[in-house]
Amino acid sequence: MKKLLLLKICFTLFVTIFSSAYANEFMENLEEVRKNKDNATFIFPDTLNEYISKNSSWNSSDKAALSYIASRCGILNKVISQRFKNNAAAQDVYNLSLMDAVFFSRASSDIYKTRCINYACIKEKKIIAQESEKKWGLIYEKEVVKNMDIYGKIIHGDIKSDLSTCTIKVKPILK
Repeated sequence: MKKLLLLKICFTLFVTIFSSAYANEFMENLEEVRKNKDNATFIFPDTLNEYISKNSSWNSSDKAALSYIASRCGILNKVISQRFKNNAAAQDVYNLSLMDAVFFSRASSDIYKTRCINYACIKEKKIIAQESEKKWGLIYEKEVVKNMDIYGKIIHGDIKSDLSTCTIKVKPILK
């Protein structure tokens, strides 16, 4: 009877030790996956220039792509204008980015409205545009914060690339 009890205790101890080891390994692997996923969410998606190169008809026949691009340009300029709003030394940048935000947003809205034949379609496109605005607003905000933390300036890297694309490639098409 004592041997059976001793064997039971040893077996329980053995299972507990190995279960704990596997549980720890599982949690470490889970934490690693979570970290990788979190890092992946902070990777900037395609820049506008990359998107344009993948969608070559954006400036002619693909009105959906043009509306999307104009929308992103509007959102980017809105984020930039908000960052410079209370900076007395940067009121020129604030005013310019605010005017561009309005210009691009109106252009995007006009494009998707002309693609619709009824109010239901316009309403649906507006909802889609609002969801995209939220998504890209968050992405650009995170990128701006990252740029400030790392480089000490807002307009750098992907933000700078997108802003250049908006100004040089997209704005002339929309005028």
